Amino acid sequence: MRIGIDCDGVLRDFIPDLINKIKETHPEHADKIGVPTSWGWEEWLPFWTDEETEKYVFEDHFEELFGPEASVIETSLQDWSVLKEWAKEQGHELILVSAQRKNCVELTKAWLQRWGFVFDEMHFTHLKHLVNVDVLVDDSPAKLGRFKKQSINKGVPIVYCQTWNTKSQKSKISIDRLSDLMYICHG
Repeated sequence: MRIGIDCDGVLRDFIPDLINKIKETHPEHADKIGVPTSWGWEEWLPFWTDEETEKYVFEDHFEELFGPEASVIETSLQDWSVLKEWAKEQGHELILVSAQRKNCVELTKAWLQRWGFVFDEMHFTHLKHLVNVDVLVDDSPAKLGRFKKQSINKGVPIVYCQTWNTKSQKSKISIDRLSDLMYICHG
C-alpha cells in the first residue's frame, strides 16, 4: 500500500508557529487572533485580508515558518520511527504529498531532514489527487474532498484531526496521530 502523508498540519506544526510569529511581530493583534476553525485566513485572523496574510506567510516570514527551525507536531515525531518500521514490515511505502509553494520546497526538505522524516518518495504538488497513493493523510478539507472524488486510483482520504477540519472528521476516516494508521491500514 502506498500511504500519502501531508506535511503542514500533519508533521509540521505550522498554525501554532504562525500564531506565535504574529504575536511576536504584531503584539497589537495578539488578542484578536481567533481559533482556526477553517482554512479562511480572515475568519481567524480578522485584522488582515487574505492577501495580507498570504504576503506575511509566504513572502515576509516563510523562512521561519517553513525552514528547519519550524516546529514539529510532537506526536508525529514520536510515532515516526514506529510507523516507518511497521510500513517496512507490511510492505507499505510512505509517500510525502505536500502542497508547498516553490519558495518553500527546499526549506521543507531541510525541515524534513532535520526532524528525521525520511520518505520513500516526495511529491510537492497542489494536485494531490493525481499522486499515485492508496490513502492520503491530510488536514485540508478541500484537498481531502478532491482526493475522495478524483483520486487517480480511487484512494481513501484520511483526516488528520485539527480544529479547522472538524466537519471533515464527521464524514471521513479520521486519525488523531500517525500511529493510528497502523490500525486503519491493514496488511
